[in-house]
Amino acid sequence: MSFQSFHFTFSEVAPTFDEILDFLKSSDLEEEHPAIVFIRDILTELNFDTGISGGYILKKIESLNVKKGIIKIEKQELDLGRQVCGYIREATQTAMFLCTAGEDFTRMTNQLNEQGDIMEAYILDAIGSLTVEKAMDRIQESLKNEFGGKGFKISNRYSPGYCNWPLSDQKTLFNLIGGNQTGITLSDSCLMTPRKSVSGIIGIGEHLKHHEYGCVICNNSTCIYRKILHE
Repeated sequence: MSFQSFHFTFSEVAPTFDEILDFLKSSDLEEEHPAIVFIRDILTELNFDTGISGGYILKKIESLNVKKGIIKIEKQELDLGRQVCGYIREATQTAMFLCTAGEDFTRMTNQLNEQGDIMEAYILDAIGSLTVEKAMDRIQESLKNEFGGKGFKISNRYSPGYCNWPLSDQKTLFNLIGGNQTGITLSDSCLMTPRKSVSGIIGIGEHLKHHEYGCVICNNSTCIYRKILHE
């Protein structure tokens, strides 16, 4: 199966004003606060028609070893760790995904930093993080609808660098995904460009059980899911 591509405009996946405030833990700011003014202004200026894209490719799981925390796909091993392997233990295949908010967020954030507008750059960076996750939410919902009609369930999505899955596995993940239209590239240190991009897997299986994210036993304070779920 080839990579299934999705493309969005900013208005289709834009975070709401309240979602941004919740993410920044700034819901108690006064209306005249500079952060509030900036958020309202920037949301009217962000009108990207292109650049926000993503998708997935389906791959059969050849073997899954929860004790070792490893799954094998096309004779290549992914070191997901016991936590993620336990969450998808009933999966028979995976949707390997990529998604990006595009270069515009990186360019605009860099420009604000260069101008010394640190607060504004921080807020725009947060909006970029929320935007790529909301785009990926749309893609995941499409996957859920597609397989739900066939009697299959899907897991949450999991990414290298989170839930104790080593970031170095990005290389194997990108190799398995292969060619795609997202334009996302991977550096030697396994960082993605554009910066506001995500990658990972979603388990698919007829007998798959849904598991919540294991934030209680995770100490990754930078995880976007932790920030969203711990509001």
